Amino acid sequence: MRTKLLTWLAVALATALLALPAQAERKIRIGTISSQGSPWHKAMLRFAEVAEKESNGQLKVQVFTDGQLGDINQMYSSMQLGTLEMGYFGLAALTQLKGAESMSLLFVPYLFKSAESAEKVANTDEFKKLYEDAAGKTGIRVVGAFGQRSARAVQTTKGPINKPEDLKSMRLRVPSIEILKSTFETLGVQVTPMGMLDIYTAMSRGTVVGQDNGFDLSMPLKFYEVAKYWAATDHVYELTGWFMSDRLWRTLSDAERSALVKAAQAGGEVSTAETKKLDAESIEMIRKTGGTYNIPDRAAFRSALKDVHLPYEGKLWPVGTVDRIRKLQD
Repeated sequence: MRTKLLTWLAVALATALLALPAQAERKIRIGTISSQGSPWHKAMLRFAEVAEKESNGQLKVQVFTDGQLGDINQMYSSMQLGTLEMGYFGLAALTQLKGAESMSLLFVPYLFKSAESAEKVANTDEFKKLYEDAAGKTGIRVVGAFGQRSARAVQTTKGPINKPEDLKSMRLRVPSIEILKSTFETLGVQVTPMGMLDIYTAMSRGTVVGQDNGFDLSMPLKFYEVAKYWAATDHVYELTGWFMSDRLWRTLSDAERSALVKAAQAGGEVSTAETKKLDAESIEMIRKTGGTYNIPDRAAFRSALKDVHLPYEGKLWPVGTVDRIRKLQD
C-alpha cells in the first residue's frame, strides 16, 4: 500500500511539473555608439551568443550599433527609465551622470600598470563597491568592466614628444573631464575642450596642435593625416563597460545574472583581442604615412603627475582609494 501511494505521488508530481508554464524568454536590447564591424560590435555579438547559451535560451539579446538607440547620454536616460535594457561603451562614460562622480577615478594618471592590470582590478571588490553606489544613485548598473581599450596617448602636429617639458605651452584638445584637464594643466598645456568631430579640422588649421586619446578613437577619424607625432605616454588605461538598467537587474534571478556576467567576460575577450590587433595596425599605419611613433620617458611623466589626484581625494572618491588600488597591483 505504501509503495502504491509513493508511486501515485511521484506520478502526480511529475504531471504537475509538466503542467507548469515554461519560463518566459527575456528579450534584452544592447546598444553602442560604435560602428558595425568594430571591435565593440564583435564583442556584443559574442555577448549575445554566450548569454543565450548560459541561460539555456532564456536570454535573447538583440544588438544595435551606430547609435541606433541614441548617443551615450540618450541610452543612459533610456536605461534609467527602464525603456532600454543595456549599453556597451567606455566604462568611464559613467562619470557623465550625477551620482557617479567617483568613476573619475579611472582617469587618475598611471593608476594602473597595464591594460591587463586595469581589467583585473576594475572587477575586484574595491571597484564593485563604487559600481554598487553608482547603481543606487544613477539607476545604471555596471555588469562588468571587461574589454581592454587602447591606452590614452598624446598625438601632436609638433614633435616628437619625449618628456613632459616638450608639452609645455602647447594647446591640446582634452576632454571636459576635470581630472584630465588637471593632468595636462600640470604639464603646462593650454587645455582646449571640443567635440571629437571637431578635432581633425582644429589640428589641420592649427587651432590646437594635438589631442589626448587612444588608437581606438583616433585612427577611425584619420587624425594621423594631420598630426604626425604619436607619443605613447599610456597615461590612462581605459576599459569598456557592460551597462544595464538597474530596474531590470533587480528583477533577474541569480542564474540570469551569472549568465550575463559570463557573457560580458566572453564579449570582453573578443573586444580586447580586436583592440590589440587595431593597436598594432595603427602603429604600422602611422609609420607608413610618414608619421612618428615613439615611447617617451614614461617614468618622467609618472613623476610629474604623481600628485594630480590629491585634490580629488575625499571629494570624488573615498580617501585612500588610489593607494589601495595601487597596492592591489604590487
